[in-house]
Amino acid sequence: MFLSQIALMKIILHIACSIFAFYILDCLKVDMIFKKGHTAKIRMFYILLAILLGTSMSNFIIDIFVETQNLQLLFS
Repeated sequence: MFLSQIALMKIILHIACSIFAFYILDCLKVDMIFKKGHTAKIRMFYILLAILLGTSMSNFIIDIFVETQNLQLLFS
């Protein structure tokens, strides 16, 4: 049961961080890089970049969580 809770926490954290990254990326003016009229490609770029950034951010948070749990073993 403990592993299923960790898996659920990871899924929720990945989705939440990807949504947060998408919200942050909305402030960038990336459309100046692409040619005019390629809105589908710009949206796909935003989505892929948000997934990449969100996954990296959630992996960092999960690693910090795991390492702090392991640090407790050092002091016990």
